[in-house]
Amino acid sequence: MKNERKLNNAGKISVGVIIAIAVVAVLGLCWIVSGKFSKSMHKTFDSPKKYMAYVEKQAILGKKDNTMRSIYNNLSNRVTTEDQAVEEQITLTIGEAGQSYLRLLKSSGVDLTWLNSAGMKYYVNVKDDDAEVTTTLILNEKEIIAPTFILDSKKKAVYAKIPELTKDCIKYDLEEYAEQFDEILDKADKMRIAYPDIKMMDKLADKYVKLVLDGVENVEKDKAELECGDVSQKCTVLRATIKEKDIKSIIKTVCKEATKDEDLKKLYTDMCKAMELENYDEVYDRLKESLTDVAEKIEDREFGLNKVVIELYVDGDGRIVGRNYKIVPENGEDLVVKIGKATKGSNVGFEASVKYGEMTGKLSGTGKLKSGKLSGEYTLKVNGEKVLKVSVEKFDQNAWDDGYLKGHFTCELEGDFSDILELTDFLPRQISREISGYSSMLSSMAGSIEPSLDLIVDIGEKKHTIDVGILNHDEEVFRIAFKGTMKNASKVKIPSKAIDVTESADMKDFVDGLDLDKILDALDNAEVPKEYREMISSMFKRIR
Repeated sequence: MKNERKLNNAGKISVGVIIAIAVVAVLGLCWIVSGKFSKSMHKTFDSPKKYMAYVEKQAILGKKDNTMRSIYNNLSNRVTTEDQAVEEQITLTIGEAGQSYLRLLKSSGVDLTWLNSAGMKYYVNVKDDDAEVTTTLILNEKEIIAPTFILDSKKKAVYAKIPELTKDCIKYDLEEYAEQFDEILDKADKMRIAYPDIKMMDKLADKYVKLVLDGVENVEKDKAELECGDVSQKCTVLRATIKEKDIKSIIKTVCKEATKDEDLKKLYTDMCKAMELENYDEVYDRLKESLTDVAEKIEDREFGLNKVVIELYVDGDGRIVGRNYKIVPENGEDLVVKIGKATKGSNVGFEASVKYGEMTGKLSGTGKLKSGKLSGEYTLKVNGEKVLKVSVEKFDQNAWDDGYLKGHFTCELEGDFSDILELTDFLPRQISREISGYSSMLSSMAGSIEPSLDLIVDIGEKKHTIDVGILNHDEEVFRIAFKGTMKNASKVKIPSKAIDVTESADMKDFVDGLDLDKILDALDNAEVPKEYREMISSMFKRIR
């Protein structure tokens, strides 16, 4: 019986062990699939030089959470898409402070106090090389005129419809420009085809990043705290010291590879052919000769450089969260550039700074991350003096990783405006004088100036909004907004009836039949003063 119980207990223990092994195996598989296994292996077993090469390649070429790669990919997809449609609106709105400036302007004889807003709305639709463009003028939220232009690429003609002036549609024949027209369309198609895709850029970047990093010999690995704003984060630090001879060796290697790189040659050749450049092969040969010349003669050149020190701060996931660059010349001042983002819980600290001799510039601050969105305040200091305060609300980090920008930003000049202008001593004298002159003029017109900028950005895959407001003493001077939507392209409707105005005599007959009443009524509805309407009417009569 005891033996049986032992066997039963052994059986029970075996089942538990099996379950435990299965759970560990599943968790281990998830760890490997997630990429953390690979990152941990590189961190643990790679030499400092190999690990530095690994994290840099991930930062440049990694397909996840890589902003620059995503931006290029988004741009490439947009440029190489043949049929597109977009609706865009630009609106300028005058605020209370802006209206007070317009009232001051009225005293000098120019009355624009009636203007509250103005804008343009565009609709562009391109399909099968045909195009349709509608442009709408808007004043004080009232549509004034909305002409539509249509391009018929097959029949080589342009049509125009201006419903506010006439019911007729006009046509202008482009047949005499048919050859040039076809050349333009052909060139556009070739440019789209020649534009390098993300795979080609990845291949080239992979090759030359490797060449550069292979030339970095002296790399050390250590532990350190990355401090940004009020936040510190434990990191692995990779410190590379590059001497002048190392830089020469890297340049020589890159130049030699570039002279025999068939991918670079194909990229160059495709773009030149698309732009129909002549003698591009001769230019390429001269470029190769120049690269060869650099590779052969660089050993004899002196840069006056002692060393360059690069520090990479790497977090536990193998991502670079901080970069320090220090350039040490043989004679003269050191140049130090730092940029980093330290994270601890929901707190995120940021710092970007430059130091050259006694001159320093530093933007730093701390924010909080909630649901992938960052909010915080950051201060720009020049030589230790506060210059600018930047507030950030709901900056979407996930959208940024995907190559898009979403957030609310405000920038306020710190201290007295005249004191800040004294910090422009590093600007050319003429520019500083112009800034001071405008500042004095505005101060005499509207009292003290405390300008600030309010920026709302929401750029996504299909829609975008950029809203910029200029304020003084927290009162809005003016605001300009750009709003657009990408749409599916639709077949362009070519008018079946139109008045041909290709000949100048036909054009004169058409102009004589135009009626301005609808536009004048629209201007009246927008509360445009009578004198402006009469001026437009007088100009129209002279044209006719």
